[in-house]
Amino acid sequence: MGLFERIKSAFVSSDGKVTHPEATFATRPDTVYAPVSGVLLSLQEVNDQVISAGLLGDGYAILPTGSGVLYAPVSGRVSVVTVTNHAIGLRTDDGIEVLIHIGIDTVKMDGKGFTRLVEANDEVRAGQPLMTFDVEAIKLAGYEEVVACVISNPDAFSNIEHVGDSGTLLGGRPLVKLGDPLLVARKA
Repeated sequence: MGLFERIKSAFVSSDGKVTHPEATFATRPDTVYAPVSGVLLSLQEVNDQVISAGLLGDGYAILPTGSGVLYAPVSGRVSVVTVTNHAIGLRTDDGIEVLIHIGIDTVKMDGKGFTRLVEANDEVRAGQPLMTFDVEAIKLAGYEEVVACVISNPDAFSNIEHVGDSGTLLGGRPLVKLGDPLLVARKA
């Protein structure tokens, strides 16, 4: 067995099912981390009135550049999953409620191109794969693949610091990698 086959066998089970490895990064209980790698956007730049107005919460959007795997940005419990698998909510032990929404209008895809890897009430660790999404399927369906990651209960905190800006730029836009800090929630 060659090196490629050994590496591949570590991620593909005997029934052909792909296992996504966990991402590892240092975490703090008051911080929300990037669930995907990509180009960082403000919520106001998202082409969706609900997201751009901040009605889902306070946070960032990321135009993904990676593999189409969404990872847990915090450790906690899965509070909600949509039947179409385009959004997921998490709640930390410290009361941070995080909502991650994949794509614009992707609810209309009826779950095609999305695979959920966790269920409601599951305990998850930061860096654990939550779901997969097919970026090309989203684009072919005519939708944007932007991933919004927000704290959906910002009123529970005295301050939410936006710490996602990185020194790495692509076309003048900041890049984030999976596990980079995005938001820090401070209580009074």
